[in-house]
Amino acid sequence: MNKPGLSRDNEAEWVVCLARGPAMFMLNFMLTETILGTDHLIHPGQSPQEVIDRASPGDRIVFLPGLHQHKLGKHQSILYIDKSVEIELQANATLKLADGETILESIAEITTDHGAPKKLDDLAVGGEYDLGLKDTVYTLIIDGEGTEGRPDTFTWGFGPLFSTYKTKIPITGDWQELNNGIKIRFDQVRGHNKGSLWFLSYDGRESYGIRIGHGLQDEPIENVRIYGKGTIDLNATNNVSPSGLVKDINACVLIHGRAKDITVEGITMTDTMRSVMVYGEHTGQFLAGGDVTPGESFDAEKILIQHTRTINPKGSGYLLGHPSHRGHLRDVKCNHNYMETNTTSIEPNFQLDGYEVIDNIIKSDGLAIHCWRKSSNGRIEDNIRIDDISGKSVVVLGAPGGWEKPQPPILRNNRNHLGDGTN
Repeated sequence: MNKPGLSRDNEAEWVVCLARGPAMFMLNFMLTETILGTDHLIHPGQSPQEVIDRASPGDRIVFLPGLHQHKLGKHQSILYIDKSVEIELQANATLKLADGETILESIAEITTDHGAPKKLDDLAVGGEYDLGLKDTVYTLIIDGEGTEGRPDTFTWGFGPLFSTYKTKIPITGDWQELNNGIKIRFDQVRGHNKGSLWFLSYDGRESYGIRIGHGLQDEPIENVRIYGKGTIDLNATNNVSPSGLVKDINACVLIHGRAKDITVEGITMTDTMRSVMVYGEHTGQFLAGGDVTPGESFDAEKILIQHTRTINPKGSGYLLGHPSHRGHLRDVKCNHNYMETNTTSIEPNFQLDGYEVIDNIIKSDGLAIHCWRKSSNGRIEDNIRIDDISGKSVVVLGAPGGWEKPQPPILRNNRNHLGDGTN
């Protein structure tokens, strides 16, 4: 029996109410519908966005067992949430991105907030990439400061980060050709500082499985719970992912901007760049080292991620804070999760204040827990790194050049199961 609006756990209530008469039955129906909301069952093939758009705050959206494969919709997500709801993915229900939803694009995105602080940030990209190198990243570095009227010089390369193809190229102030149809221009011939660094990413657009908030929503999105024994599969295998260096990257779940009392619990996430990402937003202008000019801050708080599984052998795990999205995060907990990743599993990052990373089981070919940039007031306890015979540390702290380092968290009993290190 599936009775929308009444108790989801005890169908005997229906029998009791009916036995007491129609009036009592209707009264109980109205009261429980007010308290619990209505269940909306989504069958494979049915549009989840259409269902949630019709739903009211307090309702529950239930993905039934089967494959729910869909294209991207609102805000580059399969399912966009802007109200208080529960989302249940039942066992054997898989929310999956369709094949070919993101493709290789010929326009580069410039990443400028790495490396030494820049005296000049005047790089422009032109031409039209011929896609011949597929998805790739170009590295450009100022390798010489001009003196006695000579111009500054730069190095460039493509492929793995910091690849060097040509060096000591004088800046002309006009368009200068690299390869494969790509041109770059520095507006100023002199005045750059040595070590200034840019990355040019030729890649695909970002995508999300379930997204809560678009970053600049005026009113907080509150009391959202995503839970169950089902799976979100972002299908990176059959889509072109963004570069890991760009502002917006992929995640099975994104919590963005003014969001409060959000829970992600129990689900499995796979084939993605990140499993869960949380970050705030800010209207000010970005400044070197992570500062921002005055503006309005859109902050997230009271976020709980627990008992989830990340099975992502080609990607990363949980990103708590983002250097290009500079609102604050407060009271974020990432506890009691299991993860298998290729690169960093849990990353407390920029503008994160007051967080817990407790009792996680981590299998990673990269870093396990990396406190990165300006995070503060953290507790990292009772985490265990498994299946690592190299003795790598469980927790690492750091920051790229020009960025404020993270505040050391409270560390207790974080163990490498096969190693000797404890921190």
